[in-house]
Amino acid sequence: MERKIVVKIYKDIWIIKEQWEELDQLASAKIQAGDLPYVNYSFYQTYPWNCFLSKTYNGIFYHTVFLMAEEEGEPLMILPLILDRFNKRMRLLSGRIAGILNAACPYQDQRGEAAAEQMLRFLKTEFGKEWKYKFKDIPLHSVFFQTMLTTGVSHSERESYHIPLSEFENYDAYLSSLGKNIYKNIRKSYNHLVTDGKQMSLSIHTVDNPPSRRLLFKIWKLYFQRKLAWNKKKKSLSKSLLSRMRAVMNTVAGRQTKSMMKLRASELYVMTIDGEVAAFMHAYVHDNHVLMPKLAIDTCFARYSPGILLIQESVKLLMERGIMDLDMCRGDERYKIEVGGRMEPLGGAGGRISEWK
Repeated sequence: MERKIVVKIYKDIWIIKEQWEELDQLASAKIQAGDLPYVNYSFYQTYPWNCFLSKTYNGIFYHTVFLMAEEEGEPLMILPLILDRFNKRMRLLSGRIAGILNAACPYQDQRGEAAAEQMLRFLKTEFGKEWKYKFKDIPLHSVFFQTMLTTGVSHSERESYHIPLSEFENYDAYLSSLGKNIYKNIRKSYNHLVTDGKQMSLSIHTVDNPPSRRLLFKIWKLYFQRKLAWNKKKKSLSKSLLSRMRAVMNTVAGRQTKSMMKLRASELYVMTIDGEVAAFMHAYVHDNHVLMPKLAIDTCFARYSPGILLIQESVKLLMERGIMDLDMCRGDERYKIEVGGRMEPLGGAGGRISEWK
């Protein structure tokens, strides 16, 4: 007798806490055994992360829902969604502040495919008439995205990079693996600090050693100023004021800032040169892997390549702790390749659910 997969929708995440944690534990065991690529079930797919987010998104127009596919009471897949009821649009929860999105599913086989098929069929039945979707930054080779492709959707691809630290015996072996030019650049940057008499320092902030409001404002101001450069926008008084305003808002009420204060997985790395913030990166540590969705530098210290040095100093510490992989998440910035990043393709798709086959 064929076992039936049923999909149910839940508005409150705590109702399925036990089932989600069961999937998390199974995924963790498979990752440690080498049977599941970490990118297919990262910290962003776990219950603690999604529980944290669900408390910050619900409002008048937006609310979260959780679809769970189960087979005779056994959970197979959970799909966390945020719904825009006013515009009738949906996207995966985490879309704005996470680097890797996906359904929570430790089964990358026929069971996973069957669960994904039922999940998509449920979405089309319940939301197919009017709703639009935008699912992006999903590992291209994950069972959920590959099943999505069978519905005939057109998709886009983008790059993501990670450093497989477990492949290297120690930091020196990792450093020796880098290209000749970046290797010289790293040495030159350290030498510049010495010859210029500069003092470099690295601090790490966790829930037990949280960053001060003053430090948070500095890093977010730096981030939004750099974002103007990434978007190739010219500096102006209005844009500078806007960057400052966004920094204030993120310092006071930003979701990523809240995660720094509440999630034990959160680690904020701040590099200073002569007491001034030269670079920072925010990361989440989970299952001996690190996800790093944010990194920014102050170009006033460009002579010392602060972003590259921050990664180097961080890698030293992470390898000492036995961290297996540093995922620099979505984006094709040049530094990710220079520091030894391996490319992992991500996929995205969007449009009307009614157009699915």
